[in-house]
Amino acid sequence: MFNAKPLFHVGGLAFALALAIPLAAQAQTYTFAEAVRIAISANPEMDVAKARLMQAQSALGKANASEMPQINFSVTGSYSNNALNVFGMKLQQRQATVGDFGIAEPGAQSATGLNTGYEPGALNNPGPHSDVNTRIEVLYPVYNGGKVASYQKQAREMIDAAGNGEVAVEQYLTFGVYQAFEAVHAARSFITVAEQAKKTAQEFVRTTENLVRQGVVVRSELLSAKVNASAADVALAQAKGQEQIALDGLRILMGLQSTDAVDVAERLDIRLPDGDLASILAHAIDKNPQLAAQRKQATSSLYAVDAARADEKPSFNVMARQDWNDESIGLESSSYTLAGVFSWKVSDFGLTENTIKMAQAEAQQKQAETASMENKVKFEIMQAWHRLQVAREQVTSSKLTVEQAVEAQFLVTKRYENGVATFTELMASQTQLDKARADLVAAEFEVNVQKAKLRLAAGSMDVKQL
Repeated sequence: MFNAKPLFHVGGLAFALALAIPLAAQAQTYTFAEAVRIAISANPEMDVAKARLMQAQSALGKANASEMPQINFSVTGSYSNNALNVFGMKLQQRQATVGDFGIAEPGAQSATGLNTGYEPGALNNPGPHSDVNTRIEVLYPVYNGGKVASYQKQAREMIDAAGNGEVAVEQYLTFGVYQAFEAVHAARSFITVAEQAKKTAQEFVRTTENLVRQGVVVRSELLSAKVNASAADVALAQAKGQEQIALDGLRILMGLQSTDAVDVAERLDIRLPDGDLASILAHAIDKNPQLAAQRKQATSSLYAVDAARADEKPSFNVMARQDWNDESIGLESSSYTLAGVFSWKVSDFGLTENTIKMAQAEAQQKQAETASMENKVKFEIMQAWHRLQVAREQVTSSKLTVEQAVEAQFLVTKRYENGVATFTELMASQTQLDKARADLVAAEFEVNVQKAKLRLAAGSMDVKQL
């Protein structure tokens, strides 16, 4: 008896879902192009890809901003009776006087002149004083060992990687939608096979009942016919369940609610990529977006090594500062400061060296991962190519098998109706026919899926190219 086994893996995800409610009559029917457009706009995988691109673009913006001067504005209020602070505040405010040194205090002068051992109270024990410092400061990075340039190159490569990654996700979703479409149509073909099997099984029951009444066959044959009819009902339910699971998978890919009734338009027979296996392999190595993204990540990691090495080089920065100091908020007592800072790290006891080694190890890892991904893409293409050839042969063979099984079933049915063949022979013949029909459906599904896998691996699973 026909057995509808699950044949598909929708969108790269295993959809082990319970049967959904039957589709309403007003279910929205989507063409393949419409379903792909909705999946690309609504699937969260695209949000992930866009977020990666935004991160890379922001990293470039950050690196570019590092070349520009920093402008800081601050207002600092102070109130203190610390001797040094008070005297410094007065100097900054241009308020210091000779009296602040305690010269006019009793004891500051002796008969012979200035008493150098006297400790002036005005200087050592001043009263509290306030200061408000208003400052504008400009810091300009002149040279940093090439670190900023390395960050810029690294960010540009990551932008390219994220862009290729976004294309890869789009093609992956396109493949997922196509596989879901194929799964729905394959399930409906299984339903047709199962309905034919059920109809035949019911006819067997009626025929066997007549033969039992005529005394041609025993009653146990009738029980076997009813068991066969029950198995046909189960097979039909399984096929309908597969259809619902495939539609559920499509719903998830499209970001629809579980209560949204959907249906699919006509089946799409996609074309193979142009050329033979060798040309498809060459195209994939050059155009596969996921592989291109991996290459960009590997290149980016090399610039990360350069950025780490920049810490071994000297740096030079300049600073320009304008200050205003007053006892309250204001722009009195103006002063400016210009400074240049040259710095070269003599030793950090292996910190920079090990940072460089870590970056080099990561770069080597990325290079190895790129080579590994190239091998994976090649294998996927070769595997899909050979499976496609086998599936095509299976389609041809299954069509011939169906023709032979139909003829054989016709002959055995006539013999059974005449009491010459047993019900066991009839069932064996029917099982062979059901299996041949199911194998044909599975082979046609496999042909289309393997063509889609070839396009996905080759980087041409674009709805506009199909």
